[in-house]
Amino acid sequence: MISRQFSRLMAGLMGAVVLLTAVLHLMHAQPQQNNNTFGYGFNVADWDVPQLQAMGFNWIKVFNGPGSRLPLRVLLRIDAHATDFTNLDAFGDEVEQLAQQQAGFVDAYEIGNEPNLDASYGWAAPPIAADYVAVLCEAYGRIKAADPDALVISAGLAPTGRVQGNWNGHPGHNGLYQDEREFFLEFVAAGGGNCLDGVGYHPYGYSADYNATPDVPSGDPTQNCTNGFCFRGAEKLYELMAANGLGHKKMWATEFGWITQPPDHCLNDPSWQGRLWQIVSPQKQADNLVGAFEYATTNWPWMEAMFIFNLNFNEAPYYPECEQMRFYAVMGRPAEQALTDMPKVSPPANGILEVSPLALTTIITPGQLPLTSTAVLHLHNSGVTSLTYAIAATATAPLSLTLPLTPTGTLTAGQNITMPVLLTLPLQPTGLYTGTITALSASSGLTTTQTIPVQVYVWESIHHIYLPVVVRE
Repeated sequence: MISRQFSRLMAGLMGAVVLLTAVLHLMHAQPQQNNNTFGYGFNVADWDVPQLQAMGFNWIKVFNGPGSRLPLRVLLRIDAHATDFTNLDAFGDEVEQLAQQQAGFVDAYEIGNEPNLDASYGWAAPPIAADYVAVLCEAYGRIKAADPDALVISAGLAPTGRVQGNWNGHPGHNGLYQDEREFFLEFVAAGGGNCLDGVGYHPYGYSADYNATPDVPSGDPTQNCTNGFCFRGAEKLYELMAANGLGHKKMWATEFGWITQPPDHCLNDPSWQGRLWQIVSPQKQADNLVGAFEYATTNWPWMEAMFIFNLNFNEAPYYPECEQMRFYAVMGRPAEQALTDMPKVSPPANGILEVSPLALTTIITPGQLPLTSTAVLHLHNSGVTSLTYAIAATATAPLSLTLPLTPTGTLTAGQNITMPVLLTLPLQPTGLYTGTITALSASSGLTTTQTIPVQVYVWESIHHIYLPVVVRE
C-alpha cells in the first residue's frame, strides 16, 4: 500500500508541475490592471446587486458562478475539503471547468473556507495545513491556466485563539481545530505562499470594538482582545506574513462582522451556543463596521478587500427564525444607512517589495567542495510609491554568505534590481548547511520583513529523476 507520506510527496510534485505550467502561462499574459481601489464587499444570501450599488460597495461574495458580467466585482468561494485532497485530479478538473465557464465574470476565487477547522464548513476532517496546500496549489494552477486574470485567495482562516496541545506533531492542535497562527506557519512551510494572490482571514470583532488592541485582555468587553479575538487580530496574522516571506502579498478579510441581539426565545437555540458573549447592540454593530473600514484604509496598506458577513441573511426565508447568521446581517439595521453614508476611499499608497526566489537551495557532492557560488536575488517594487530596502545575511559556520558592500537602497514604483549573494563552503562532511537572508523594506510608514532560507546540501551522490510530461490538448 502506498504510504500517506508518499501520497503527499507525489501530490506536492504534481502541484509543482501544475504551478510551473501556470507560471509559464502568466509570463506571456497581460498584467492585471491595478487601480489601487479598496475592496468594499458583502457576503450575501440573495444577490441584491442594486442594494450593494446603492450603498457604494464594489464587491460581492457568492457561492456559485454568476454566468455573466455583474456591475460589481465578484469573489466566488469554491468548496475545498479533505476529500478533495484524496482525489486532486478530479478536484482540479472541476475547478478548471468552472474557471473556463466563468472567465471574465469572476474576478477572484477563494479556495475553501476556514480550513483550520474540522467542521462541515471547514476542512471536514482534522485539519492538516500541508494537505490544504496541495488542494490550493491544484486549484491555483488550474484557475491560472483557464483565466490568468483571475485572483486566487487562500481560504479565510478562522480565529481560534491560542489552542493548547499537540496533535500528531501539529502544535496548537487539539484534533478538532488548529490555532490559526500555527496553521498558517505550517501552511507557509508547505509552500502555500507560492499558490495565492492574497491571504484570506476572518477577523471577526466578537465583543471588542474595531480599534481594540490585539492580544490585550481587558475587563471591558469592548476592549478585550484575549487570544486575538478582535478585528485588529488581523495585524498579528500579517506580522507572520511579513516575517515568513509574504509581506509583499495582500490580506483579504473574506468574512468579518459583529453579531446583534436576537429575540429572547432564540437564546437557547443550538446555533447560539458559545456566542452570547459576542452580542453587541445594532448601533454598536454600525459603529464598528464603519470604524473597521476607516481603520483599515487609514492604517493597513496590506489589506486589499473586506467582506462584511453579511448583507441580508436575515431576509432569506430558508434560514430558521433563530439561525445566528441572521443577526450578523445589516439590512434593516442602523448599519445599513451608516455604511451607505460612509465615504469609500482607497488605502494609503505604498511600495511593495517582492523578493525572489523565496529560497536559495544548492545540492552538491563532496567532490564539488570547496564551494564558491554566486546566487542572485531579484528585488522588485510592485507598489505605487517608492520604498527603501536593506538586505542582511547570516549563516551558521562554516557556510558563509557575502552581500555587496552596500546592500541598501531605494526602489521607485515598478523598479527591478538584482543583488548577488556569494556562498562559500570549505571542505566538509556530508550534511546540511544553512543560513538566512533577511529583506527589510519601508514605505508610507509600513515596515515589512521577509526571510529567504539558504540551504546547501552536501550528499554523497545525486540521482536525477525525471517526471513524465503531460500535455493537455
